Amino acid sequence: MSSAQRVRLVSREAGSAVTIYRVVTQAADGQVDHVADATEKPLGIAAESVSTVGQAVPVATQGSGILKVEAAAAISVGAELEAAGDGTGRVITHTSGVGDYRLGSALTAAGAAGDIIEVQLLVSLDEVA
Repeated sequence: MSSAQRVRLVSREAGSAVTIYRVVTQAADGQVDHVADATEKPLGIAAESVSTVGQAVPVATQGSGILKVEAAAAISVGAELEAAGDGTGRVITHTSGVGDYRLGSALTAAGAAGDIIEVQLLVSLDEVA
C-alpha cells in the first residue's frame, strides 16, 4: 500500500553542488550546502540534485513528515539520526554528542553507506540532543 506524504518545500540557491536525499544547511549568504557535521543547524533535505552554484535547489523542511535520506553507514530501523561528520550531508545513527541536531527516526534500515532510507523527520529541526 502506498501512502501520500505532505512535503513542505522551499527553494534556495545552491552554494555548491548539492545531492538529492542529503541534509543541507543555509549559510549566512542564503545559499545552501551539505551540512558539515551534526552540530551545524540543518535547513532540511535536498529534494533534487543540482550541479551548478547559484542553481535553485528545492529543500524539504521541518514538519515534512516522512522523507528519504542517504545513509553514511549501516543504520537500524528505529535509530535516531544525525548528520555524519564528513561534510557529505549523509546521515548516521545519533551519538551522544552535545549540541548535535537530531534529524528524526529511521523507518527503514540501511545495510551500508549509500543506501537510501525513509526517515520520520522531526517536527522541528531546532531540537538539539
